[in-house]
Amino acid sequence: MVSQQRSPFTPGSIAHSLPGRDVHRNRINVSLTNLSVYRELDGRIRVFVGPRGIGKTSLLRVAQKDAETRTFTTVWATGGDSVSLCVDLANELGKLVTEKWTTTAKAGLLETLKTIRLNFGVASVALSAVGGQDTPEFVGAARALQAGLTAAARGVMDAGGVGLVVFIDELQAADPVGIRALAYAWQHMQAEAADLPAAVFAAGLSHTQDTVAKAVTFGERFEYRHLNNLSHDDAVMALVEPARACGVGWELPALEAVLAETQGYPHFLQEFGDKMWEAAGYPGPGGALTMHHHPAARDEYRIARDALFRSRWTQATRVEAKFITAMASLGDGDVKRKDVAAGMGTTSTAISMARQSLMDKGLIAPSSHGKMRFTAPGFAEYVREHADIDDAE
Repeated sequence: MVSQQRSPFTPGSIAHSLPGRDVHRNRINVSLTNLSVYRELDGRIRVFVGPRGIGKTSLLRVAQKDAETRTFTTVWATGGDSVSLCVDLANELGKLVTEKWTTTAKAGLLETLKTIRLNFGVASVALSAVGGQDTPEFVGAARALQAGLTAAARGVMDAGGVGLVVFIDELQAADPVGIRALAYAWQHMQAEAADLPAAVFAAGLSHTQDTVAKAVTFGERFEYRHLNNLSHDDAVMALVEPARACGVGWELPALEAVLAETQGYPHFLQEFGDKMWEAAGYPGPGGALTMHHHPAARDEYRIARDALFRSRWTQATRVEAKFITAMASLGDGDVKRKDVAAGMGTTSTAISMARQSLMDKGLIAPSSHGKMRFTAPGFAEYVREHADIDDAE
């Protein structure tokens, strides 16, 4: 009797493999190699952007693992975890101190981190009050963050480390003061600490570049790379390779049926793959995923998918719900902003706040100039079939 195996698919969790992301992973590894070889600061903050469920966090976590395998010291922060990205970074940098650190390096970093925590509250109030101007309080906070990053990198080096790599997830959710301070700190470090092997990699939703642009007037320190749905071949790999590693195959009709339903959206590929594995009875080596398992798996997949869609729908305000409904009525692909406005009986300018809010929530994403799309395939159809405008709050 063939033994059972747990599912190799990971819906909602960090993916074990990253098909279709080789180009991005290679870019990260080139940056890490340059840090190792040239022993210099990576002057650009590299940001991977895309909708929810596209695999940004998985890419960052794999990159963190790659960096640590190459003996870099890493820190991880998440935008929106608290009131301040600066304080989050300070707390994470403080965890780097080990018994290998010199007394001087340890004292210098801890004192600097204390300054960051003290300065942030003042800087936040000052920046909000003057609409983003460079108040003395803000400049002090940005310089404090710069000093903290510099002290941490030097401490790592003094302790025999290769370099420091900072990872920031959900950058679009970080406070404007924190984003601005990070941009200023990295700009100053390029001139004043260029000899330090340090880098920043971040991830955020599709509109992260707009969020950063509102927080800081210069953007040349940020490089953006967009993550899209997987191609057909990469989607095949996302389904076939995890199963193959367990000695389990896919019958071609079942594979193509899952591909057609999920349209290369990484989260849905993992979800449907997981439901197929369950429907097949958690197969052992020599097993196969077939069309015999597909109907039950499809039903369970759609229950999970629709629960996600329902959650997104119920989180929408009344205005956002009208926006979503108007957008869904125009079809399943890219739609023009002006057509959505017309469907709502208003102007393009009048829908700006709702559009921004829906991007903040990750429900829609800009696709090209003047156009946008839903981030998850099938959501437009779900809205047309199930959504009742009176249910939105």
